[in-house]
Amino acid sequence: MSNTNTTTIYKHRNCIIETTPSEQFPDMVTITKTPKLREDFLGKRYISLEAAHAQIELFESERMIRSKDKYVKSQLSEVVVVDE
Repeated sequence: MSNTNTTTIYKHRNCIIETTPSEQFPDMVTITKTPKLREDFLGKRYISLEAAHAQIELFESERMIRSKDKYVKSQLSEVVVVDE
């Protein structure tokens, strides 16, 4: 008799992702631990590991774009007057 109840753990961008298969979604995963910056993902379930990775990467991309906006404004403010 084999044990099919084993949990596989993955790590992506400091998020711990564990397999939590169900009958309907055998590839389902749950994010079980996150850094404070990504705590919105804590406890979220995705139908596959790839879907979880995609959401984390989307979050990081949007965060990077927002931080670039601040950086560009600070650089421009040294050269021209920037209207907020």
